[in-house]
Amino acid sequence: MNIDLVVNALKSIAKPAASLVINQAQRNETVVRTLKQYDFDPVQPPKDVDGVYVYSLIEYGVGKREAILNLFREREIKKAFWSAYTSNNPLGFYKQVEKFLQGNDLAYDIRLLRIELHSELEEFGEIFIKVAKKSKSKEFEPFPDWNLDEYPAEFKSLIREKIRSFCGRKFVFDKFKQFCDKNRSGYFTVVGDAGMGKSTIAAKYVWDNKSPCYFNIRSDGRNRAELFLESIRKQLIKLYQLQNAEKANLADLLEQVSKQLTAGDRLVIVVDALDEVEQEAGGNLLDLPPSLPEYVYFLLTRRPYTIEKNACLHQMFR
Repeated sequence: MNIDLVVNALKSIAKPAASLVINQAQRNETVVRTLKQYDFDPVQPPKDVDGVYVYSLIEYGVGKREAILNLFREREIKKAFWSAYTSNNPLGFYKQVEKFLQGNDLAYDIRLLRIELHSELEEFGEIFIKVAKKSKSKEFEPFPDWNLDEYPAEFKSLIREKIRSFCGRKFVFDKFKQFCDKNRSGYFTVVGDAGMGKSTIAAKYVWDNKSPCYFNIRSDGRNRAELFLESIRKQLIKLYQLQNAEKANLADLLEQVSKQLTAGDRLVIVVDALDEVEQEAGGNLLDLPPSLPEYVYFLLTRRPYTIEKNACLHQMFR
């Protein structure tokens, strides 16, 4: 099946307006008509990978903008999608698409149209899985968990709320970049009084860089070392496809990730509100390792503290 012909047909459908579809019934009718145009059975999808990809593109593409349709027609994108599908690594697909778009004219078009790339890639993947299940072909099993959301569910609303009010503070990110450039690993701490925007800085960095993160929130009871480790462990396993790491401690997890990092790569973990952590004195706060592997960094935030009230903070950052 020639993908270019299908994409051109989908683009011609959308030309009269931003979207031809007014309601779901009309959209379904257009999808069925387009499937039949290319000899697909609207009830029973094909069983081969190429056929399911094109079938899914039709279901997904009705009413979509030309720029995103042009992205999915690229052979490299199709190859990256199938690789991510078979390895159950949807975030890997997102990273490959971002890499492909670097210096590509499509990137400009997508930004100009304010297309939310993250959401579009997730939507296409979900449709592909639905079509694959309908095909009843064993080739598509096991079906992956197609979730491109980099942020832990418990912090998603907080991050989105914080970035709405973000402005300025570029000097903080510049200082952190300088720190990373000068050091092969390490902890960088942003210190400020209540209301000075520390959590907003943390949220903005996570939003822009898709970094693993943990926001200590005393009022919600999310401020203990074991909860921090559980959350970061899940994020690192998902991001780096770590094997046999379900019970690994933080130092071992960071070492595994460090071995995967190539030239120019860095792992930055953002931890907000260290002053809200509930933990017995006597060890490093959140059991953070005293030294870090190469190219592993922590961006931390906290309020000012006194030695008397924050013994474990003092021990870690003296």
